[in-house]
Amino acid sequence: MLLHRLAPQTIAMNTPLSIQSLKQVAIGNFRTVYEHPEDRNLLIKVVRPEVCEKRWGSGAPWLDRRRRLKQYTLFFREIHEYLATCASAGTPPWFAQKITGLIETDLGIGLVTEAVRGRDGNLAPTLRGMIAEGRFNDQEEAALQRCVDALVESELVIADLHPGNFVYTYSEDRGDYFVLIDGIGSTTAIPTKIWFRRVNLMSKRSKVQKLYRRIAKERMKREKSLGVGAK
Repeated sequence: MLLHRLAPQTIAMNTPLSIQSLKQVAIGNFRTVYEHPEDRNLLIKVVRPEVCEKRWGSGAPWLDRRRRLKQYTLFFREIHEYLATCASAGTPPWFAQKITGLIETDLGIGLVTEAVRGRDGNLAPTLRGMIAEGRFNDQEEAALQRCVDALVESELVIADLHPGNFVYTYSEDRGDYFVLIDGIGSTTAIPTKIWFRRVNLMSKRSKVQKLYRRIAKERMKREKSLGVGAK
């Protein structure tokens, strides 16, 4: 994986990017996502400093402090799975967010990824947001099913599938479709899903069932908030 760098006129050679001044577009349990300062088609994901200290700092369990990759374990898993899927298929997977490289920042190494956008040019909405807004209907359900089918049939190893990990994008050649933007890679000490295709397949099928149960719960939550079916 190549080290991604900014244009020389913007940042001096070997100077970490000051990322805290950039626009923050999302924050998760482990990472914060920022807009790339030079290219609107890219995002930069960095591990949150407080998470680094809690999970891998001086107060963390001995085994975690001894892990070689520490906070970058998640990046390694994602890059490994992305490259493995590219190698298997011969082309980057259309159903997963593209990884373009790494960049040095003042908050540590950042993972540079594609900024998946919707028809309006803004960052693509998440499946969770679409459900909450009542925009997940028959057409969107069919698009999600195509994405899920492709994920299951691929070599990709998945850690988690939930409505916040899918976004709804558009391209002229594919139309409207869903892309997985997080939750890939093996999280177990013994990577049986990497070693055995059948184990991976069974795991993904189980996660898909759980995903649809989550979708059903979020739909019910929306209906309850709107008073649908209330007497």
